[in-house]
Amino acid sequence: MKEEQLSVLKLSEINNDVDVPSYDLASITSGIVHFGAGNFHRAHQAVYCHSLLNMGETKWGITGVSLHSSAMRDNLVPQDYLYTVATLGGSLSFQVIGVIQKILVGPEKPQAVIDIVAEKQTLLVTTTITEKGYYLNSGEIDIDNEDIANDLKSIESPKTTYGYLAAACIKRSLIGAGPLTILCCDNMQAGGTSLENGVKMLLARHSPDTLIWLAENVAFISSMVDRVTPATDQKLKEKVAAKLNLLDAAPVAAEPFSQWIIEDRFAGVRPPFDKVGALFVEDITPFEQVKLRFLNAGHSMLASIGYLAGDQYVHQVLQRPAIARFVENTLKLNVMPVTPVPKSVNSEVYIDQVLERFRNRNLPYALLQVGTDSSQKIQQRWFPSIDNALMANGDSSYLALCIAAWVCFIQKSLLEGDLNDPLKEQFTNCVLMPALGNIEDFLSLAGAQKFKFFNNSSFMASVKQFCSDIVATDVEQTITTFINN
Repeated sequence: MKEEQLSVLKLSEINNDVDVPSYDLASITSGIVHFGAGNFHRAHQAVYCHSLLNMGETKWGITGVSLHSSAMRDNLVPQDYLYTVATLGGSLSFQVIGVIQKILVGPEKPQAVIDIVAEKQTLLVTTTITEKGYYLNSGEIDIDNEDIANDLKSIESPKTTYGYLAAACIKRSLIGAGPLTILCCDNMQAGGTSLENGVKMLLARHSPDTLIWLAENVAFISSMVDRVTPATDQKLKEKVAAKLNLLDAAPVAAEPFSQWIIEDRFAGVRPPFDKVGALFVEDITPFEQVKLRFLNAGHSMLASIGYLAGDQYVHQVLQRPAIARFVENTLKLNVMPVTPVPKSVNSEVYIDQVLERFRNRNLPYALLQVGTDSSQKIQQRWFPSIDNALMANGDSSYLALCIAAWVCFIQKSLLEGDLNDPLKEQFTNCVLMPALGNIEDFLSLAGAQKFKFFNNSSFMASVKQFCSDIVATDVEQTITTFINN
């Protein structure tokens, strides 16, 4: 194997069975600015843009923005921002993607980020900043957070996506840059509304006049995104290097499945993503709920339960029959009856497909990666379903066990030094309290006090009993006993 690195000059040397850009990389322009140029974005939205560019739609290149680390930029600059997507299903396939033109690191040059969003050629801003990037506390923007407080004081050097967008909107309004669409591509219900609320909050503080321009020129919209994309490891880098005969410092792996459903409320030009497999719909809400309550919720269940069972990857957890049956039953017996779905979706078939995708052993997805920021995720993935089930007098017993497993997951991962969560310090304080006496404290930190189940004595008693059972035996035995009763 050569020790040379992937680059534009080396594209012609790559094996013929690897998909490489058919477009001239020098001819594309960045019509899109994307916040959060991590693995998911590069294996999902960027691939749709890659397909558009291959069709001659040259204005849908991407400028990436990182609000924290320079690592992705530093990895991609030496290889001209090219990188490989390895699709790992029953067989392997490889694509070299060339849509990213540059990545800006916000803390290094905040004004450069503001300027690129304000440029007339920028028609679309997209985000994959994860749940914690929205700074929500029980569904509301946490104005006490230090980053939000910074941007409320000044947006000359923003700390948040809200701050960059607000500052850019002020500049766009002054220079007449034209309409702009801001599109949430995170696993967030009504994520576009969250972005709108944050930007409006900052404009009300810093430039109230811009709010009038905003109403006429900017659309904040949501989308439902779906593609399993695990973290990049050394094994993946070696697979890609062997296939390309070149080194790629930042390849990304993904499953064959990919879905993108977009709310059709664009301001100005709409990228023709429907030509490359995306779906435009009038109402995104039911599609968001399907993804959050079935796929994302199931992922979070497997992360908590699998970690307690001692597994490392998602597909391993589903090799345990009792746990696999439990997760399926939770989704079909507790969640499905209280989740409205579009007419085009068969809930039971969708759940079966989701679990089958999770079983893909060729795409090992680490449980700790799925379990990252779980205190933010379960607020949308689990809590509404519990309230809906209780209000409908439906079964919520499986979800009670899920909550108990999550509490035990937080406790164990803290003690083992594995927890990755923005509330880690606060959870640590809970763990220092007497065991099992602090379940309400854990759930309060995750925003449960805003939901009705938190004050439902019967439901909470079940959670506490399941916690005791897990501690007394183990999670797999607790689940086995429960589903056999």
